[in-house]
Amino acid sequence: MGITYWYACAVQLLLLFSVYVIYFRRTQLSGLEPQKPLLEKPPANRLVIFAVDGLNMESFFEQRCRNVPHLKQIFLHQGLVGISRARVTNRCDTFTTLFSGCHKDVLAAVHRIPIDTIFNRSDSSHAWCSAELKENFQGDNTKKIVLDEWTFRAVKTHILIASHQMQNLTGQVFFIQAQGLNLPNLYRTYQQQLNYTQRAIWETYNIIERAFEDQRTAYLLTSRHVGSLGDNNTSNNGEVQMPFVLWGAGVANCSTQPGRSFVATEEGQRLPLHVLDAKQLVSVMSGLLGLPLPMHNRGQLPAGLLNTSFHEAHATYLNALQFVNLAQAALGRHQRGLLTKLLPSHKLSDVNIHTFVRTADSMWHQQRYITLTEYCSGFMPKLLELTDYYVHYYRQALLWASACAFLAWVHQLRGTKSGSQNVLNLIFEALVRLVFFLLIIFVLLQRVPWLVSGILLLPMLLWSYKGAFHEEYLISYRQLIMLMLFSICCFAGFFFRRFIGLIYFGFVCYHNRIAFAQRSPICVIWFLLLCALTALSWLPPALGYWQGNWLLGSLFITAVRPFICSPQLIKRRYCIFNGMVLLLAGLHVLFSSQACLLQLIARAFACYVFFPRQRRDGAKQLLFDLCTLYALLSTSYEPLVIQLLAMELQLQLRLNQGIGTGINRKSTLAMYILIYSCYSLFVIGNIDAVDKFRFYMRFTGFGFYSTLINGLLITIKILLPIFLLLCIICANCNMAWLSRRHIFCRLLIMCNFMAIIALFRIRSEIISWQDLVRVIHFIIVQGLPFLLLVLCHLAHFMLGDHRRENFQLPKWNVPIY
Repeated sequence: MGITYWYACAVQLLLLFSVYVIYFRRTQLSGLEPQKPLLEKPPANRLVIFAVDGLNMESFFEQRCRNVPHLKQIFLHQGLVGISRARVTNRCDTFTTLFSGCHKDVLAAVHRIPIDTIFNRSDSSHAWCSAELKENFQGDNTKKIVLDEWTFRAVKTHILIASHQMQNLTGQVFFIQAQGLNLPNLYRTYQQQLNYTQRAIWETYNIIERAFEDQRTAYLLTSRHVGSLGDNNTSNNGEVQMPFVLWGAGVANCSTQPGRSFVATEEGQRLPLHVLDAKQLVSVMSGLLGLPLPMHNRGQLPAGLLNTSFHEAHATYLNALQFVNLAQAALGRHQRGLLTKLLPSHKLSDVNIHTFVRTADSMWHQQRYITLTEYCSGFMPKLLELTDYYVHYYRQALLWASACAFLAWVHQLRGTKSGSQNVLNLIFEALVRLVFFLLIIFVLLQRVPWLVSGILLLPMLLWSYKGAFHEEYLISYRQLIMLMLFSICCFAGFFFRRFIGLIYFGFVCYHNRIAFAQRSPICVIWFLLLCALTALSWLPPALGYWQGNWLLGSLFITAVRPFICSPQLIKRRYCIFNGMVLLLAGLHVLFSSQACLLQLIARAFACYVFFPRQRRDGAKQLLFDLCTLYALLSTSYEPLVIQLLAMELQLQLRLNQGIGTGINRKSTLAMYILIYSCYSLFVIGNIDAVDKFRFYMRFTGFGFYSTLINGLLITIKILLPIFLLLCIICANCNMAWLSRRHIFCRLLIMCNFMAIIALFRIRSEIISWQDLVRVIHFIIVQGLPFLLLVLCHLAHFMLGDHRRENFQLPKWNVPIY
């Protein structure tokens, strides 16, 4: 019984799903309760938060804070100045971290996890913010406002009208978002808008102080990251750095302090600079208002920010109790199983936690506030460590189980000899069944979550599934090792464009070493093309850049190449038609950035190329059409790369046919398809370049459309070179179609070896674009064999004789072997 396409697709999807279980499944703890405050009178009755979008460190601190003169009048005499660091993937994540004290779940929209913030813990809250924040943080009085002028006017009006009703209320939060620095403004420069915003904040502060004369208002000025990850405000590890100013009731005021500092005045006066994690600010805000912290907070209260040891001890004590609640929830979830005492455990036990709670409680009642603060501050990191230990308890086991599942799947794809039931095979099968039985008992007794249980059992299911083994010996261990080493080299090209060029050069030279002895003109031309393509991998990427001169040269080469290489094989009317399209594209590059006529012609030409019809003009015409279509989707010299790559592959296959040494091994042909696909994908650019290409799509022959159409055009742009190369291989190598199932099997083996490496590179927190790229790499190598299979069928359809065989998708119930 052979492996069918359906079975291969199901296994690949299960292995792809294992990434979700390992890294992105919901791990947020449930059953948590907020702590009860112990103070009758908090340090501050109300907290006013000014959030300025787009305020970066350079603008705030440059020239001794000259850009914020009104704010400087405040922090020169009171309060604290610092930098907060946050790990974010979009703009809303900054405020999620700031107000909840924990990083936002990567798949929060899928998991639908409610966000517990300081607004939920406050007695009353008032917000003037954008629509995106209004959906996430609902207050008692939340208003959607865009322009800063409207925002500050609405705040001042509300304070003047309702201040007498809020005089004696506690636990109030006022959130004011200023978006002027982020929004495009035709009347003000960035410096002018910054000057207006900081002056408006200063005026609002004075109005609030006059409205509430009890001096029990605390203020926090912070910022929100609005740029892209990787800009000047982002560090190498994906963290965004933003300035903050904290002043008012309950805030410590220290003009000198050991550690980092900054120059604040022209006279050279230096003030302390506090560097905090953004998660820690929510503990400061809760401490100022005397409120319990958000239930999922992971930020520890920094020392020295509150003005009295009594208030600091209270805030630190509540912070520690909230961490105890997290640790006990994680530990309790793990201890549900019956085998907990037999498994490895954290050095911090439940007894140690209860001892800590009793000791801290006695210190609080004995009014040993400084000792309590130090004791809690030293114990809280251990509580967080214990929480993370049990929340991700099975992660390493899942990683190795998933890797074993990949190896089991590769073993099935490799095949076994029919009837090979020796002693070692029998012992191995018995061992697999025993381990499978023991794992079932373990997950049932330990009450392991069902998703985790499925991934833990998956490798044993693949190893023990006899029906998937092949009836004949197909791939030797020597070939398997060769495929593994080759796939690892190709995977390195995902990160180093130059390396994929070197691998391409070495592979092609090795498999065509006999052709070098011919010393014919065709061999010389082929070798020059090979060297040129290798050298192109050392140039900057073409994708994601607009280079009109290079594009014009590429359009010219696309138009004249058929006349030079094979003028007798392409009809004149097709050459004239394609030439006119390319000429119009060249005029578009020279004279018009928005050519509506060319966009209409490009759409019609794409429909003409892929319209199902009988092709009597051979592969040359199809390749010319595909090259022309690709040129219409280009912005730089990428058509030149694809033209040279197609010419090199055609000359190489012609040389092999001339000396009678064509590609006659399935493993070799599979490696050809993989290396040429990787070269066409990563030499012209990478995944970062694809993201940049979205902006320059408006300058291509197709123009700029909706998100769906743009995504479709980007997909065609990426896959067209691979499809072009598969057309050349199918047209010149009969084995590519006749042995497609065997080639598909070998592609699956190589891609699964690459997937094992990609699996261990993924991070659970998507805090930067590079973290997301790692997930995309895993998805690419998992889906690449099926993509190549579909493109191979499409190439056969567009090249084959339709009077004998009509195009159809692969029959998924047909055995691969």
